Amino acid sequence: MNHRFENELILCIARRELDAGQRAELSRLIRQQLDWDYVFATAQAHGLLPLLHKHLASASDNVPGPFLSRLKRESVANSQSVLHLIGKQLRVYKLFKEHGIPVALFKGPLLAQMAYGEISLRKAGDIDLLISREHFDQARVLLESLGYRMHPNLTPAQQALHLNFHCELQFMRDDWFTVVDLHWDLAPRSFVFKVKAKEVLSRLQTVSLAGTPVETFGAEDLVLYQSMHGAKHLWRRLEWISALAESLRSMPAISWDTVVDRAASARATRMLALGLRLVQQFSDVNVPAQVLTSVDPDATMQRMAAQIRQQLFTTHGPAGSAETNLYNLRIMDRKRDALCSALRAIFVPTLPDWQALALPASLHPLYYAYRPLRLSKFYSTALLRRVTRNV
Repeated sequence: MNHRFENELILCIARRELDAGQRAELSRLIRQQLDWDYVFATAQAHGLLPLLHKHLASASDNVPGPFLSRLKRESVANSQSVLHLIGKQLRVYKLFKEHGIPVALFKGPLLAQMAYGEISLRKAGDIDLLISREHFDQARVLLESLGYRMHPNLTPAQQALHLNFHCELQFMRDDWFTVVDLHWDLAPRSFVFKVKAKEVLSRLQTVSLAGTPVETFGAEDLVLYQSMHGAKHLWRRLEWISALAESLRSMPAISWDTVVDRAASARATRMLALGLRLVQQFSDVNVPAQVLTSVDPDATMQRMAAQIRQQLFTTHGPAGSAETNLYNLRIMDRKRDALCSALRAIFVPTLPDWQALALPASLHPLYYAYRPLRLSKFYSTALLRRVTRNV
């Protein structure tokens, strides 16, 4: 079934505010014979239910009542979850600060406030905190004092390897209702992004969250991080593009020279270029032409952004390893970085490997052989299921 009008509606509401022309376009789309179940499911998959409710609530005359009621229930539930999350988030943040741990809040309700002007306009998720690796043990003890527990619980050898090759660990409490993602780096070593946590923590900005001053990424680091994060996940969620666009709209004084220089140092110029080209494709936010030319002189990322737009509503779920490796070849500044990423993804043990097989510390090196074997079994099984399904 062709969902052209439904997809256009989703694209229309993926922004903080609608101007007069966009409101008229939304009214035109609402008057079409729409598959409202598809609209709901697609907005949910792309993280846009809060924005969908905001904009449809102000144009409700032609929206089916049951659909608006469904959206309102989701919005109220999300607002309640966000408020709960902020309370827990601020408690952890204040505890870290009281014990001298440099820490930054990012993503979640704080990004919603910075990009969209309201804390509830992003789907409630986890509590994301950035610290430096040297403070991990102290942060773990403090989280445990609040009732959080590392998940999964790693042995000392597993934890040491995880700290070296990966960038975050989850701590959970309240039967999974509250999750802290404790980050000590911005990306795992299997995804090359040469911006270190200490650098970001040295240039934070202070903003207000629920009336409390908190520190978060500086404007230039935030733009670069959002570009990397979207690229790492193949930009498969429209809200990531919208959040980047609206973040830029809220930063009129951003130093583009600084952003471009930091991207080059991070070996992330193409990631930045793709993020900015997507902003250009999906929003009316102005990115200076000279910036686009400097980071994407041959328009390679412009063409890739157009391909992402074409596939946005037909490609769902996480990508497979082969697709991710091919994608990394296109969005990483150096081909050898993409090759290193592929090799690390194949051989470096991850949390699922340790959960699938418990080995004593003396046999820990065997995980490097076990991981490719587990992956081959996993993908062989998935391929067999697909073939059987198509027979």
